[in-house]
Amino acid sequence: MLMRLLILLMLAPVVQAAEWKSIIDLAPEGSQVALVVEPLSATAPLQIHYRDDRFLPPASTLKLFTATAAELALGNAHRFETRIWQRGLQRDGRWQGDWLLEFTGAPDLNRQQLAELLGVLRTRKIREISGDLLLDTRYFSGYDRAIGWPWNNLSVCYSAPAAALTLEGNCIAASLNNEGSGKPARFFAPAHQPIEVTSEVTVLDSNSIEEQLCTLEARVGPGNRYHLSGCINDRRDVLPLKFAINAPIAHGKALVRQELSRLGIVLRGEIRIGSRDDDDWLLAGRVQSAPLQALLTEMLQDSDNLIADLTLKNLGASAHAAGSFARGVRALKTEITQQTGINLELAKLTDGSGLSRDNLLQARQLAELLQWLAKHPEMTTYQALPVSGENGTLKYRRSTRKEPLKGAIQAKSGTVNGSRNLAGYIDTASGERYVFVLMLSGISLPEKMPRPTPVTVFEKSLLEWIYHNG
Repeated sequence: MLMRLLILLMLAPVVQAAEWKSIIDLAPEGSQVALVVEPLSATAPLQIHYRDDRFLPPASTLKLFTATAAELALGNAHRFETRIWQRGLQRDGRWQGDWLLEFTGAPDLNRQQLAELLGVLRTRKIREISGDLLLDTRYFSGYDRAIGWPWNNLSVCYSAPAAALTLEGNCIAASLNNEGSGKPARFFAPAHQPIEVTSEVTVLDSNSIEEQLCTLEARVGPGNRYHLSGCINDRRDVLPLKFAINAPIAHGKALVRQELSRLGIVLRGEIRIGSRDDDDWLLAGRVQSAPLQALLTEMLQDSDNLIADLTLKNLGASAHAAGSFARGVRALKTEITQQTGINLELAKLTDGSGLSRDNLLQARQLAELLQWLAKHPEMTTYQALPVSGENGTLKYRRSTRKEPLKGAIQAKSGTVNGSRNLAGYIDTASGERYVFVLMLSGISLPEKMPRPTPVTVFEKSLLEWIYHNG
């Protein structure tokens, strides 16, 4: 099968003349393919609808719906706020009462902004707080991770919890250092990072790793504790790691405590979860996220899961109910149906990022959204899509980064285990522009594969056929 695909690639005229169905027949054995190709003009000759009613995992192409719904419901200028409140009175440098930090799931809240909020006390020359410092996380409810997220990925940053108290992307950078084959790897994390990690990782050569079937494993303990075991390859001096925060509240408490210490403020009470349960509180300060337009651009360009899921939860939040995955999905479906007319009633959605294996969408639903976006080119969701060979997740995609496809495709990619999708627009050799959705699911390949892989060759062959024949 791979040899036949390679021959198609080498013989460009054959590829141009081949029927698209003959290329689909060469998809990886046992996989499912759904394909939509629709013109944006009445004069374009090509139109394909192949099994576009199948419900398949959308992976990150789901972010197209999340971004569109957020843009329509909240507006591009919307900013997520984090606020600090006060209750009590000041006597010289001592505050008699409590302070409260209110979190609303701002995706880009960082240490600098936390310092700005707590800096309000320093500005007022407050050196001591007699009461407590409360952390209000009521803006969200339910799980911090969606149903269908795989347990074995919970320690990595693309599965960071979508919590109201999100700081520094709920992600911590660390590394394993190669001390020589057959020796233990040395773990390193900056001293200011509030995590506890134990490591029993050995450095081995490739043959030993294959023979022992040894992999790097991370076990998540209570709080932000992790245990690393298994093996890493001796080919690299340093293996960068990124740990997803497992306990956002514990992480938040630790960072607040660090910042109070840096400011020289003594807290006599506790840092604890609480809320504004009376009218005695006064707003003392606030910080804002980047505008939604910038966040959605980053989300689509880099396929950022955390931004997508926090945005979805914010869609479901209201004055009467806390945001959650379920409420966010309901709000997304309602907004899309009312504003675009696309029926998502049968679509199975559990998050906004596409990370859940439980998500199911039809290729034709994605195509309908792309058609609607093409009629609203002012939308950030339309403008921010990565361009093949140029930026975002398509900059280095092997199937599209070289001529003739380089610069010809503007699309959102989506990959989860066994699925590889691409949904967007393609400018063909004839000058026409098409909507296309390619969903490939049920992929199962041997661990050792030639490069390019059969999936890459298949995708490249099909997209080049569309480019030459559209």
